[in-house]
Amino acid sequence: MLKELFEAHFYGTFPKVDNKVLMLEERTATGDFSLNDPKACLRCKYVCNEDPEQREQLKVQTNDNVCIISIDQVFSFVREEVGEICDYMIETTNSTIFVEMSCSTTEYVPAKRIKARSQLYNTLEKLFTCPPVRAHIEKKNKHYVVFSWKETTNIKDKMDNVESNMMDMTLLSDAIYSPYNESKFAFDFKLKEIRYPDPFIC
Repeated sequence: MLKELFEAHFYGTFPKVDNKVLMLEERTATGDFSLNDPKACLRCKYVCNEDPEQREQLKVQTNDNVCIISIDQVFSFVREEVGEICDYMIETTNSTIFVEMSCSTTEYVPAKRIKARSQLYNTLEKLFTCPPVRAHIEKKNKHYVVFSWKETTNIKDKMDNVESNMMDMTLLSDAIYSPYNESKFAFDFKLKEIRYPDPFIC
């Protein structure tokens, strides 16, 4: 369904590259599934690069039928430069979700968060310039953007007991994070932040 939406309408607003065959891939799922960023995984130096089963970056839990399309692929056919965009669009019966994922050590998460929000905003801004795509999105009852991140190292392995206990206190005092928290975002979307392995529930 998303494949047909974009192929039929999106490239009227954003002309595609000449002589490039338009063939978008859409994935469907029923129930729980996971996502990862294949391009990022190919460049990754961590163990999951050698073990594909370790590559998941976001767990998704749902009782609904789901359509998933790579936003990176959608924009890969566009002729003009559009800036950085997010990883995926997910659609259920009642929801539209845009996802930007990252693997990171703790100290880099704040910078990754800022960049992810910019990518999510830019994606929505571009998609909403195409009236049929915007109308399709706005028909849904729920609208989310999701920034998810996966820790790439176990910090505690590098610390002695005192440092580890201090880190525990720091993490426990960080009451801001919860997979259930949400905040207002642009275009009437809500923002959720999900730290792997916590699932995004839609």
